[in-house]
Order: sequence, then C-alpha cells, then structure tokens
Amino acid sequence: MKRPPPDYERRAIEHIQPIRQFFLANVLHHSLQLGVFAALAEEPGTDTISLAYRLGLDARRLGALLTYLENENYVLDDEGWTLTGKGRGLPTFAPWYQMLVGGYGITFQQLSDVLRAGAGYADRDTLQVGAGSCGIGVTDTLPLALHLLDTAGTDPSTLVDLGCGDGAFLIEILDRRPGLRGIGVEPNPASVERALELRTEHGLTERLDFVTATAADVAKLDLPDGGRGTAFMTAFVLQEMLEQDGEQAVLDLLTATFDAFPSTRWVVVEMDHQPTSPLMGTHGMAQAFYNPYFLIHTITEQRLETGDWWSRLFTRAGLTATRATTDPRVDSTGFEIGFLLARP
Repeated sequence: MKRPPPDYERRAIEHIQPIRQFFLANVLHHSLQLGVFAALAEEPGTDTISLAYRLGLDARRLGALLTYLENENYVLDDEGWTLTGKGRGLPTFAPWYQMLVGGYGITFQQLSDVLRAGAGYADRDTLQVGAGSCGIGVTDTLPLALHLLDTAGTDPSTLVDLGCGDGAFLIEILDRRPGLRGIGVEPNPASVERALELRTEHGLTERLDFVTATAADVAKLDLPDGGRGTAFMTAFVLQEMLEQDGEQAVLDLLTATFDAFPSTRWVVVEMDHQPTSPLMGTHGMAQAFYNPYFLIHTITEQRLETGDWWSRLFTRAGLTATRATTDPRVDSTGFEIGFLLARP
C-alpha cells in the first residue's frame, strides 16, 4: 500500500476549509433563526436544558449544536452557555445569512442541474431572500435611497415601494420620516402577510398600506391625490423584470409610470454587474459577498447589468438619472448603485 506523502494532512486541511465554512454558515443561520443567540444574549449562563425548554428544542441535539459553536468560538460553556465577543457581534449580520443561506441554500443544491445545456433556472426561497435583503438594506440601500430622495428637490408625501418584500425596508424609512406615508407593492402573498404583521408591530396601520400586485401594475394604483406628491422606489426588482419579461417590459413600465405621474421621482437601486473587476480578487467585500451574489443571479431568474447599461436604458426611456453609490464605510466596492429618475 502506497504511503501518503508527508504533507497530506496539511493539504487536506487547506482543501476542506470550504466544507467547514459551508457547515458553519448553515449552523449559524439556523441558530439565529431559532433564537439561540438572542436567548443567550438575554440570559447569559443558561444551561442546555433550560435553553432547550425555552426555545422548544431537543436538549441533546441542542447540546451538540452548542458544543459545535463553542469549538468555533461563538459560545462558551462557563457554568452555563454564554456568548463570546464573536457571538455577540454575529446577530448584526443575521440578514446576510437569511438571504444567502436561507434564501439561496436550495439554489446551490441544484447547481449541477441548472448548468446543463437547455436547463431552466434554479429555485430560491423568495420570502427569505426578500426579508434578508431588506435587513441588509438598512445599512447600505436605505441611506442610499434616502440620499437620492433628498436630492430630488421635492418632499414627497407618499412613497410607493415596488417589490417591497416583507415591508421591512419601507417600514424603516417611515420610522425615520414621520410625515411620510407608504404603499408597499408585492406579488408574493406570504411576504404581504408578514408585512402586515410588521406594520402592526411598528404601529403604522394608519400610514402604511400594502397591495398584492406586481411592479407592472404601478400605473393602475389608486394613489392619494391622483399621485401628486408621490415618489416611487424599486430596489433589486428591475433585474427580475428584465430577465423574466424582457427589456421592453422595463421600458414600458418606466414609460407608463411617468405618463401616469409626470412630476414624480423614482429611486432605483440595482447592482453594477462587474464580475471581472480587479476588485473581485482583492477586495474583502467583493470576495465575501459579490462573488457569490453575481453567480447566484446567473442561475436564478434575474439579470444583472452594468451601471452604464442602466444609464443608457433610462436615457432611452426619456428620463434623467442622477447616480450615486453606497457609503464606503459600509461597502466601498461601489457595486451597489442608485439612480434618481425624473422626466425632464
């Protein structure tokens, strides 16, 4: 029998690190979803049986999960389970896990199938994708959208969010702008159901309405004062319409909206599709987020385009487009871009 080379273990450890990260990402996502980190933040020093009872989990299996997390330095067993500094910092980034692991986990299970010639698109959990995207957007997309709205030179009384998901993003805006009313438009009934729950939790039943419809239905909406004082917002929705309905459908949507509401302003947030940018091999955020993000959108029913491509499309629609990107303290790649659209 041939003896293994002396550096075999070192090489094995190097090459199976992605497997370690795969398991870790899944364990962290489910632990966050089940409330393990939140419970330990509220009651540090909780023993396994008490924690399992509180969360309705199997104590033996929870104990195994906690031991795994201890070995990864997220929790510490010190006469009861306590979060480490690493564990205390994790929940801030829970939306990333919700979107990429919870939402797109099933996508990668289908990768071999969808790469075959003539194959269709991979599935995704749209509810998890939408909720995670809204959560991430609070730190990058939200400030970008508000900045663009502030440069509009108008003070809208109503904001319509097309493709609002579970409404968390729109709710966050209304929380920050007390005088603003909101209308969320979302085709997924499950997302609308969750949005209505969040509306109640935030006490916004008098200022926020939801409509189960697609973005293409925007010109048919019954808006306050016939749409005067209304602004529109679309975050990562036109990319879906572009792939599913085609470029002309996007142009028709833009034209119909501005025909119906000529004085409106529209904030569009999309991604600048740059998978071959030099940043992809050197920038931490590009490697950790955008590299998988760009791949995901190739195999699901979404189409990314460059920022310059979007600019040309808006020009063809007869619109002016003021462009901006994210705060570099949050994301310094410049890949997330926003446009403020208006009809001259």
